[in-house]
Amino acid sequence: MKKILVVLLGLFALQSAMAEEASKIVTVDFMRAVMGTEEGKLKIEKLKGEFERERAGLEALSLKGKNLQEKLQKDAAIMSTDEKHKMEKELMEIANELKFKQQQLQKSGQADERQVVESLLPKFKKAVNAVIAEQGIDMVLRSDVVVGINPKLDITDMVVQKMNSIKD
Repeated sequence: MKKILVVLLGLFALQSAMAEEASKIVTVDFMRAVMGTEEGKLKIEKLKGEFERERAGLEALSLKGKNLQEKLQKDAAIMSTDEKHKMEKELMEIANELKFKQQQLQKSGQADERQVVESLLPKFKKAVNAVIAEQGIDMVLRSDVVVGINPKLDITDMVVQKMNSIKD
């Protein structure tokens, strides 16, 4: 009986020691942290303004094509074959230009977003390291690679606050 009691007490002590040694593992949402900072929001707003100007140009080109197509449908019966071919060719050119400009705008937007993220990466790293030191964290995982975790273990908001407080 004494032996069983000693073994149980030993297991209890071992479990307590292991609990003290438990690692503190947390997650951080990188994109939410970067885009949630004051600097990130300002840069994204600036890019949105530029994007809207480009999009307005695309809408104008699209409207031009739509008007040309309506005119072609409306006046097709009274047009000569050459006029029809000329208008159809112009419609194809507008459609191709529209497609090309849309692709350019999409690529440009992705590149601009990458540039914003890359410009804030050093600040993100500093903030994460500061939160690790302050909170006694052993490991930080990106939340997009974690299958599931308790939301209380997400330090993204702390990282955003820390990034906002870091002055270049």
